[in-house]
Amino acid sequence: MSIPVNKTLEEVRSDLFSKISTVQQAGWLPELLNLNRGPARGLIELWAWGLYQLYQFLILILDQTFPSSASGAWLDLHCTQVGLTRLAETKARGTVYFMREETEGNAVISRGRIVKTKPDGQGNIYRFITLESAVIQTGYTEVAVLVEAEEYGRGSNVAPGQITEIATTIPGVDSVENRTDWLESEGSDEEDDESLRERYVLAWMEVNGCTKYAYEAWARSVTGVVAAKVMDQHPRGQGTVDVVLKGTAGIPTQDLIAAVDAVAQEKRPINDDVLVKAPGAVNVAIEAELELTHGVSDSILQEAENRLNALFLDPSPVTGVSPLQIGKDLTMDRLTSLIMAVDGVKKINWTNPTSDVHVDEDELAVLEGITLTYVWASEE
Repeated sequence: MSIPVNKTLEEVRSDLFSKISTVQQAGWLPELLNLNRGPARGLIELWAWGLYQLYQFLILILDQTFPSSASGAWLDLHCTQVGLTRLAETKARGTVYFMREETEGNAVISRGRIVKTKPDGQGNIYRFITLESAVIQTGYTEVAVLVEAEEYGRGSNVAPGQITEIATTIPGVDSVENRTDWLESEGSDEEDDESLRERYVLAWMEVNGCTKYAYEAWARSVTGVVAAKVMDQHPRGQGTVDVVLKGTAGIPTQDLIAAVDAVAQEKRPINDDVLVKAPGAVNVAIEAELELTHGVSDSILQEAENRLNALFLDPSPVTGVSPLQIGKDLTMDRLTSLIMAVDGVKKINWTNPTSDVHVDEDELAVLEGITLTYVWASEE
């Protein structure tokens, strides 16, 4: 069905000239106007253009009157009707270890020291600031220190082993690293329109009572949660409900789980036994050799790696790549299609995985690492 206010410039001009001709024929004008040229024609064309712009504006406004198509501040306005506000951006926070080889004497790490990652595949460097002072005491080679990202956003949810450089010299300290489970609270981007629109729909579904949609709405009201899978068919026995979370860093931190649990326990019916938990991690290491036909090899490998990485980031930074969700298998067809979309790739020789990776309904595929090499394809 066409939108009533959707008119082309030619349609506006035709309607306008038709009406003026009707008025002229009725004798309502003091004299006949030449509609083909002269000042009258110029004024009519200007008026037609103005009307056309008005119709374009009406189309824009019409889109914003419905939550399903509204965006930005207009969508925020719709969400106030159901008590929702856009989730704000946050900074990543976690623990790093400062290390040294010498064990004699105390090495002081002052508050406000800066550590950072090496440039990633897109040239981004993430910096972190120590939130407390610490001392590597005599006889010890390391100490754990709490740090916070310098910038807001999920980009600072870096993988273990990526924070490796000390930006501000610390006497007596040789190196720094972030280890497994280093994150204490995830960094998040400001909530995008798609996520907010989904929560708007959930807010209306929540009105129907304590359904799985209500639990999903409660979970996603917590900053840092990008997806929640509600298992409401008595997963642990009669009356039990499990809420499985995906955070901005994939597997959620304990702080995020605790925050969602607090909301769920406050709002749940008294007879519901609710468990908020992280999905089981299905670790995936991706290794492949690409056969290339043309192009710059380093650029092709980097683009392929970026597309593979996007599978494990939510929201995905690559247009057209949907991130893996809780309970979704990682198929070889999907991996292959991601890389074959890169110009210059002829064939992929997979080393790992070599078959589809099965993921249970309460599990999540987690990227361990990507190793891509290349050879130039034969001319045959």
